[in-house]
Amino acid sequence: MSVNTAVPDSKSTTGPASFVRERVLGVLGRRILSGHYKQNVVLPTEAQLCEEFGVSRTAMREAIKMLAAKGMIVSRQRAGTRVQEASNWNRLDPDVLEWMNGIDFDPDFVRGLIEARQAIEPAAARLAAMRATAKDLALIEEAYDAMCAAPTTDLAACAEADVAFHASILRASHNPIFAGLVSLIGQSLANSFRLTTSVSQSYVTTLDAHGDVLEAIRLRQPEIASERMRALIEIASSDLLRHTAELRKTA
Repeated sequence: MSVNTAVPDSKSTTGPASFVRERVLGVLGRRILSGHYKQNVVLPTEAQLCEEFGVSRTAMREAIKMLAAKGMIVSRQRAGTRVQEASNWNRLDPDVLEWMNGIDFDPDFVRGLIEARQAIEPAAARLAAMRATAKDLALIEEAYDAMCAAPTTDLAACAEADVAFHASILRASHNPIFAGLVSLIGQSLANSFRLTTSVSQSYVTTLDAHGDVLEAIRLRQPEIASERMRALIEIASSDLLRHTAELRKTA
């Protein structure tokens, strides 16, 4: 999949200043993420970018400032604006997560996401088994039912239900940090789920694993819920490694 790095058309560069800035910001952000502007390379000058995008210096400077706040670029006098190394990018920034939807699959990022999930979600499941209210349990079950009802050919529906399942467990932990992760990594989880679901050898096994987590939480079995969540994420991890290997073979 290729990323659209084209400048927005003339209609999209007119209108409210905030709209113009967001459109410019989105194109520049996707260009950086896709490698169109490579790491450690100096961007075109402000004047060049303003001419290319057909926007004011004020709009361009605001977009550049926002990219810098996300760790993607750094501006220095006489040295220009340089793309930062990927390790400095705030990958969990909501804008960055949205931009990643339109670029090629990044196996290192998704692998890092799964490693984070392996550390966080078993703990969240354990707390959910201890703290979930009746409403929490109903939401988890509702998400699981949606997963079961989603056609396996509709990856978007499967992903949406899968995200809802994991988000419900994070909230059911009643840990404010875990609950806060829902809004931060929800879109990344959706991307990861779409990938791993699409290459899963057995979607039925995946559903069964989710059901096992739900049952442990419903029966108030914290340690079992934690272990079952760990096993569930291992399925995604195995699928990711398999898919990455396939990509490398075809590269």
